[in-house]
Amino acid sequence: MPKLSKTDTVIHSFEKVMNQYILSEKKPRNYGTDQLYHRSEVHTIDAIGKHNSINVTTLANYLGITKGAVSQMIDKLIKKGLVIKTVLSKSDTEVALSLTLKGKQVYEGHNEYHYEFYKRIEKELADMSEHDIQIFLNIMDNLSKILIE
Repeated sequence: MPKLSKTDTVIHSFEKVMNQYILSEKKPRNYGTDQLYHRSEVHTIDAIGKHNSINVTTLANYLGITKGAVSQMIDKLIKKGLVIKTVLSKSDTEVALSLTLKGKQVYEGHNEYHYEFYKRIEKELADMSEHDIQIFLNIMDNLSKILIE
């Protein structure tokens, strides 16, 4: 097998990490309840937990998805007993979203998941110099720029 160029080696490594990240994000997880939740569900719960009484439009903007997609997700989360929708006007057009006790449990479980995940990354970064970290960040920034061209 021929020796890979620097570019091939970097691209292969980047693609491998991205593929593993995508697979990890698709995997439903338990966040402290008896059910498994997908990334889209738990990130909607996370956004509502961070912004109690948020409305659908603001939530859609925060998540970067359509109001229709948010409405579908909210209906799903209401059926699962995680979110409460409170109507604020007589026309039923303005609602406030908040978490149920079970939703708050998932929210806290998600925070704990991120805490543990970040701790593991922090442990890996502890032995790296600030200079090496800056080089890594520069490479990631350049790759990001290339990808959006």
